[in-house]
Amino acid sequence: MMKNIARAAAVATVAGVALVGAVTPASAGTKPACVSVDVRSFNHVVMYNNCSTSQRLRVVWNNARDSGCFTVASGASKDVNAYNQPFASYDKVVTC
Repeated sequence: MMKNIARAAAVATVAGVALVGAVTPASAGTKPACVSVDVRSFNHVVMYNNCSTSQRLRVVWNNARDSGCFTVASGASKDVNAYNQPFASYDKVVTC
């Protein structure tokens, strides 16, 4: 009986750690002020890099997976959408 309780506690602990790891977002920082975002629709944005250096950026969506990281060169823009995720809506842009 004690072994079963200990085993159940160990499984719950491992499951809890796995859940926390899955929910915790990847390390992300605040986008610099020199990066602007044009929200074209609830699930389509364009990021503009007006910085003097390239920026690594990610779009954070509500109710959907975040975008991957994009390197946007100085003076360039990146069009990002979540059309394949029907419940997505724009939240923010962060560095990655």
